[in-house]
Amino acid sequence: MPYSWILFDADNTLLDFTGASKKAFAQAVTKLEIPNLPNLFSRYKKANHLVWTAFENGQIDAITLRKKRFELFLEDIEVDRDPVLFNQLYLDNLVEHSELLPGARRLLDHLHGKTKLGLITNGLKEVQRPRLAHTQTNHYFDVVVVSDEIGVSKPDGAYFDYVFKEMGLPPKKDVLIVGDNLNSDIKGGVDYGVDTCWYNPERNPNDGSISPTHHAHDFDGIKEIIGV
Repeated sequence: MPYSWILFDADNTLLDFTGASKKAFAQAVTKLEIPNLPNLFSRYKKANHLVWTAFENGQIDAITLRKKRFELFLEDIEVDRDPVLFNQLYLDNLVEHSELLPGARRLLDHLHGKTKLGLITNGLKEVQRPRLAHTQTNHYFDVVVVSDEIGVSKPDGAYFDYVFKEMGLPPKKDVLIVGDNLNSDIKGGVDYGVDTCWYNPERNPNDGSISPTHHAHDFDGIKEIIGV
């Protein structure tokens, strides 16, 4: 087996973030009595993407992120609500609705005990570990690193320095990073000198500026790459 460590991203790699986010957002909108305007979730996703990109590029911190994404969304729809409360309701609901993607538990069961597993996530500390508990997946991972707990995020090399120290500093050639995000997961791994697998079930195009070592469109493809 070519890799002794597999480092998985969490959201939309193992956990169904999109599905949970839709449900969590809808509950928060109902609770805050926000008018049923067109494309609410799409407009929130646009604001959220802008803010997370700024966070991953080191332009804002995680505290700002929590509030800013809902400020931008509320400005866009011209509705006056408390963005801090909106964020809290959303995060609470996100834990409640967390589920693994279909086939993810089968993959983890297959790998568990054959290779060491880590979870590397840029998620917020209020939700990431509670989501692992909710989905009963804690026991699979030898290492879990949440960016919000250490003050640095993927793709920053300092994040991976921390991860590798937690792993006991294995040789980089023995490690594979698996994730859906070309910037935070794949660029982070490439820049750090680690093999990467872009998990891309939607078959999104790659403009070529970031070159993963491997591609996989489903969990069986990941298993073939890992060689177990």
